[in-house]
Amino acid sequence: MASRKDAVAPMVDRVLALAKDAALSAEQRDNLAVAVAEALSNAAVHGNRLHPVHTVRVMVLVTPRECVVVEVADIGPGFDSTQVGDPTHPARVLMPGGRGIFLMRQLVDRVEYNEAGNRVRLTVERRPAGTGKVTA
Repeated sequence: MASRKDAVAPMVDRVLALAKDAALSAEQRDNLAVAVAEALSNAAVHGNRLHPVHTVRVMVLVTPRECVVVEVADIGPGFDSTQVGDPTHPARVLMPGGRGIFLMRQLVDRVEYNEAGNRVRLTVERRPAGTGKVTA
C-alpha cells in the first residue's frame, strides 16, 4: 500500500474482500475493518512518515471458516508496544494519541508486534454472531 492516508480505505476494502472465506460475523468484519484501518494508518503515518517512496506491506492469511490474520509492516524504526499507556486511564483521557492500539486490542482477538515494533499481526477467529470476543 502506498504511504498515503487516502490509500487506507481502499486497502481495508481489499482486506475485507480477501477475508470473506473466513466467514466472520458482520460485527467481526466491522471490527476487523476498524483495526486494520488503524494499523495501516499507523504504518503509513508513524512508520513510513507518509514518505511517497516507502510502502506499507500487507499480508492476509485466511483459514476458511476459522480465522483471518492480517499482518501490516512498515520500514520505520518501530516502537515498544508494551510502553503504550492506557488511554482510558483518568490521567491520559485528554491526552492526544494512543487510542489506535487500544482500539485494535479491543476489536480483534489477538494483536502481536514483532520485536522491533514495526510489524503488527491482527488475528480474528470466527465465532457465531453475538457470542462476544474470543479471549486467549
